Amino acid sequence: MYPTILRSFFALLCALALCVSAQARPLDEVIDSGELTVFVYSDYAPYSWADGDEHKGIDVEIAKAFGKSLGVKINILMRGADENIDDDLRINIWKGDLIHRKVADVMLHVPVDKLVNARNDLAVITAPYFQEQMALVVDNDVLPTVETFGRFLNNPIGVELDTAGDFFLSSAFRGQLHNSVRRGRTFADATDLYVNGDVTALLASKAQAEWVATQAKDRQSRIVQPPMPGIVRNGWPIGIAIKHDSRDLGYALGDVLTEMINNGEMKALYMSYGVKYLEPDL
Repeated sequence: MYPTILRSFFALLCALALCVSAQARPLDEVIDSGELTVFVYSDYAPYSWADGDEHKGIDVEIAKAFGKSLGVKINILMRGADENIDDDLRINIWKGDLIHRKVADVMLHVPVDKLVNARNDLAVITAPYFQEQMALVVDNDVLPTVETFGRFLNNPIGVELDTAGDFFLSSAFRGQLHNSVRRGRTFADATDLYVNGDVTALLASKAQAEWVATQAKDRQSRIVQPPMPGIVRNGWPIGIAIKHDSRDLGYALGDVLTEMINNGEMKALYMSYGVKYLEPDL
């Protein structure tokens, strides 16, 4: 016979198991509640940023499409990026922040990567909807040709601090670009460096570079992709992340993304922000 305390413990576990199994599936819970909380990154134009009390960007528009399809209200949870994608998934999908413990039902703009998925067993990454690449937006009047990054040995180049582009520029040509690199603390700061003419080029994702070109109305900009040997990642598909026990919600939102891609709505959405749509390369 088990001691009384152990019998009570096992009874509690059984009761909890019954409660869990009796709960509605996450998709049903979302529909029944009438609300879907969607995480997007802050200061991440053209994907997501705050303009006063208004949220703007491609991913914000995708979130609205989720709400329209499911017939629910959308709540935007906007936060900055943490140290790495694992921390972002932990804070925004399955655990929450230290103070409020608030999490989202779905997280947008997640790299679709088997290793990332394997490291984060409490989250599921699925439904790729775009292919990211690295690129430069360049002032054509100053630099009519850019075959290699050697052009920036004597020309200032901007980049957002602590990004893949920043790490690449720090090590390129054995550190010889050090005096040419101008870093913005945020992407908005890095954008201002180019728009204001403080740098001749800006290294970012191709989508960001294309969007920056639309903001620099006084410059003759073009997008170039010279070789970037040694860069951590030059291209990657992006998708969504949901909790490990919310797969049915992930399937439903994945269907929304697939329909947007197939009917041309996704391409039109990206083009409205000055970005050429690239289908995910898996």
